[in-house]
Formats: sequence, structure tokens, C-alpha cells
Amino acid sequence: MSRTSRPRPSLSAALRPSNKPILAFTCGDPAGIGAQAVLGALRGKRPLLFSPVLVGEPWIWRRAGWCPGRIPCVSSGPVAKPVPYGKASRAGGRCSFESFRLAVKLAGEGLVDALVTAPISKKSWEMAGVGFTDHTEFLRSELGLRAQMVLASPPNRLWCVTATRHIPLARVPGSLDVETVRAAAEGLHMALRIIGIPRPRLGLCGLNPHAGEDGLLGPEERRVLIPAARRARREGIGLTDPIPADTAWRWHRQGRLDGLICLYHDQALIGLKASAGLEIVNWTVGLPFPRVSPGHGTGFDIAGKKRPDSAPTRLAAELAASIISACGRASGRACRPPATS
Repeated sequence: MSRTSRPRPSLSAALRPSNKPILAFTCGDPAGIGAQAVLGALRGKRPLLFSPVLVGEPWIWRRAGWCPGRIPCVSSGPVAKPVPYGKASRAGGRCSFESFRLAVKLAGEGLVDALVTAPISKKSWEMAGVGFTDHTEFLRSELGLRAQMVLASPPNRLWCVTATRHIPLARVPGSLDVETVRAAAEGLHMALRIIGIPRPRLGLCGLNPHAGEDGLLGPEERRVLIPAARRARREGIGLTDPIPADTAWRWHRQGRLDGLICLYHDQALIGLKASAGLEIVNWTVGLPFPRVSPGHGTGFDIAGKKRPDSAPTRLAAELAASIISACGRASGRACRPPATS
């Protein structure tokens, strides 16, 4: 990881060995609700299944209610003076990026077992000149891996992956090809096997209304999606041919499918949030370590005004702990599903 500096010598003392998985929590954009949501999740009544470590500027955590001594905090270095709540900024983008970059370094060094990332502002990252749109893009570049963004509501048994991520809707059709769709299916297939579904049944959402109506309403199903599904099935992935997206979501909720390959951001998030509200997490699959985050944004409109709902952050952390339990505490080696019997 050439872009990151090596952790300071004091980190080994801060990150003491634990019989529980060690989860690094990034601060997210300091102008948002991320740090407050993290601390709220760690104050929950249920016993923690993990040992938490905060990563980021100490002033961000103090402003959110952190008291030094109870939970260790690893500073990402003085980046900026405190920024006001509720607004994207260059300083906020730099703070959130440095927090995330250091957390990735800690995981790569084997000092933490998983990352729980608080929400960032893509606008702040752009203003800071980070050079990456989001967490997943940075991870793909830094680790040289084709990671996949799995979105889920574990309590509701809803799982999906997005073949494209944060791009304008007008660019989606031209961004789809057979390998992109197949790789997305492979990522979700692996994720579901890790959580204990040995032979996942996956549904492929169509891009066009009625899944193209046999080419009448668009060519992408014939040109890209059907060939991708056939290739996935040859590789042992249980993937359907394209299904109209509304039908696919109904079948998933009924339990006829274990997960969905969605082709663009809102095709996934509308179904998830309509079904599960904010009980949604984001899991980056295909890394040497789990990276998860709550399925909501920075909450600039409520930051510093009222206490945010910390349940999604707690849900993300518990998913990370369960992934580590399934894969073994294996920072530095890829988390892979068990072999199919």
C-alpha cells in the first residue's frame, strides 16, 4: 500500500491483542452524523461482540461525545481545525479520507480485523482533491482487487449487489458488459456462501421495463444480460436469466431467491429501503478483510441538531463480526467461503 504511511510505533500499544475481533471505526465526514452514530452504536445495551478502535482526528470524536480512556483512538494526524456541521468542505473531505486511508493501512498490517466506515461526502472528497469517488473505488485501486458492493438488510434476509455504483443513470447501459455482470454475480454468490447459504439462488434484474420484452423495449437483455447469466451458470453460480426488477424484488421478499444482481444504484436501494427502512448495510466483498458501513448518508441536515439513529451502524458492526467469525480472524488473507460439499 504505497500511498499510505506506516502506522506510528504507538499503534501497537493502542491496539492491544483481544480475544474478540478488533473493528476499526472511521469518523466519516466530520460535518455529518457518522461519529455520533458510531458512538451511539457502541453505547448500546447489548454486549459488544468485538473490540472497537476509533480512527480519525480526536476532535471529531470528542465533539461527538467520546471520552478518552474507554475506547482507544488512533489519530490520523492533524489535518484541519474543526469544521462546522452540515456542509461539505475541503477540510471535511481530507479528514474523512485520511481516517479511512489509515484504517485500511491498519487492516493491511493485521492490526485490526475489519473496518466499519462512517458515511463520507463525495462532494467533500472532490473538494479535497482525493482522486477517488468513494470507499470502494479507493479499495479497488489500493489493493488491486475487483471488490463488489453488496447491499443488504440481514434482519430481513435481503441481499443484493450493484453491477454499477455511483454513476449517472444515463451512463448505466454503456457501462454494462458480460464480465461486469458476471463478476457482480460472483461477488454476491461468495458473500452468501460466507454467511451460510451453500448454494445461493440469485436473480438477475432486467435493465429495461419487462426485462426488455424480448428485445422490443431495449437490447441490453439479449446483448449483455442473458450471455452473462449463461456464463455465470457455467461457473456454478445459480443465476437466473433477466427478470423484471419489480418481480425480482417480490420473489426475493417471498424467499424464492436468496439475492439479486441489480444493475444500478437505485434499482437496489429503492427495493431495500422500501422493505427495510434504514436497516441496511454495505459490505465490500472480495477484500482481504471485511469492510462494512451503514446504508445511509452523512445526514448533513440533522448533524449537530439531534441524535442520529445508530442502529444501522451497530448492524454493520455486528455483520463484520459475524463475517470474521465465519472466515476466521485472518487479516491479510482473503475472506473466502467454505468449500461446497
